Amino acid sequence: MTIEGRRAGERAPRRIVVARLLMLWVFVVLLYFLWEAAKYRGLYALLSEWQFEQFGHYLPILTFSFLVLLFGSPAALLLRARRRADSPRLSNRTGYEAAVMTGSNFRRILFGFSGGLAAAALVTLLWTLTLPRMAVPKRVITVGAADSIAPDRGPAILRGRIVYTRTAAFAQDLWLTRRGVRFAPVLAVAGRESPRTIRYFVELLPTDAPDPRVDGAILARSGVLMRNALPGSIVRLYRYAGYDVNTPYYVLYASTRTMRWPYYVTAAQLATAAVILLLAALFQHGHLRRVTREEDVVG
Repeated sequence: MTIEGRRAGERAPRRIVVARLLMLWVFVVLLYFLWEAAKYRGLYALLSEWQFEQFGHYLPILTFSFLVLLFGSPAALLLRARRRADSPRLSNRTGYEAAVMTGSNFRRILFGFSGGLAAAALVTLLWTLTLPRMAVPKRVITVGAADSIAPDRGPAILRGRIVYTRTAAFAQDLWLTRRGVRFAPVLAVAGRESPRTIRYFVELLPTDAPDPRVDGAILARSGVLMRNALPGSIVRLYRYAGYDVNTPYYVLYASTRTMRWPYYVTAAQLATAAVILLLAALFQHGHLRRVTREEDVVG
């Protein structure tokens, strides 16, 4: 073995460690922005709210993909630069084998992460089957009454004062599909709670229109009650407006599709992350084939 070959062999473990750290960084970036998207926090929330201000809606998948590529691409580019620096175009067989081994491991990890995220997207879609369905309500929840402290989820009739003048609208674009929905707070019937404290929300029907004559009137609505199930931007909007949104809070959904929509968005984001990693894995596979072919020609 030549001196150069010996040095390349000694550097191989260090290159493998650096490559794995860079791979780990990309995976951490994916998980972190999935968490931000699920909780509607951090940069994801800031970019989403900027889109709301500029366009009146936001693109969750594009926002998520942009952040992942922005913070994950430097590690990927650095890893590719190291691959090129270690590309075995010399007669250094040890360096060549170390580079191919590292590249193959990287490819397997990318395929593994991609498969794991795809499986998570599928599980998220299947989880929607466990959500409650529309049915004839068997219980009535009166806002402000003693039995409204911690109700179970499921079909229910919610009775309270719907404040139409405090309606919040929410719109998302998911690829070619756009979904808009409106929510309004429901206050206590007898005014036992502060008008700035909100524990219940209701999804408004498309036919609902703000009407000062019925604003604050005692009404009863039927639907499916869910716990802590508002879009994150809506919760932030009410808190920015000076309202105290209790934890936990409850949302009466008039449509099961609206109730399941956040899960569809999460599944789409997981699938997008899986596709990004799959494309990276295929790119790495093609790169390894080219390197192997070049080595065969040189050899």
